[in-house]
Amino acid sequence: MPKCASTSIERAISTLCNINFLGRTRIKHINAQIFTEKILSAHQALLPSIQIESFCVMREPLDWIESWYKYRSREILKKETNPNYTGHISYNDFITEYISKGTRKPFAKIRTQYDFLKLCNGAIGVDQIFPMENMGLVEQFLFEKTNSKIIIPRINQSPTKDMTQLPPELEDALRQHLAIDIVVYNFIKKHKTFQNSQHGEEFMERLAELD
Repeated sequence: MPKCASTSIERAISTLCNINFLGRTRIKHINAQIFTEKILSAHQALLPSIQIESFCVMREPLDWIESWYKYRSREILKKETNPNYTGHISYNDFITEYISKGTRKPFAKIRTQYDFLKLCNGAIGVDQIFPMENMGLVEQFLFEKTNSKIIIPRINQSPTKDMTQLPPELEDALRQHLAIDIVVYNFIKKHKTFQNSQHGEEFMERLAELD
């Protein structure tokens, strides 16, 4: 998941992996549907007796989109030709553009975490999801898989930036835009992790209630 410590996790386990894609953002941030259709299907065809267990880290939805704003406000992006730069606009304007129904400006063309997690039928396409604020769970999970102590470093963080609180009506509109993300995230908070084998059906039922 972009903006969810993927670089830190990648760095922590790189020496334990037979295959890694360090620095290859398009591969590192592959979504669940492409992973299932391209990588998982190819792996199962070649090695049908070996199962891949997928996991992901998810961030509190409002914090996640705020992180995107901060990340795109970096000075390195401050060029007239860079349409993703956000340092010249307020956070309110960024969110207004992000939740707009029309064609959004390039800096606000960010999907949702659910878009990253879902399959074509709307179901979650990841075996397990951990909350970003409890990376200790990720370290324990990786320890159990590798039998090696894992320490996830804090790297590639968004710059510190003073933020003004969103007006109530704009925050409400943002929460509505991120409604499915919030449902998934609340599942994780409730159960500590989202385990698809246990919570997948319950999630689909909850998702149907939102329609």
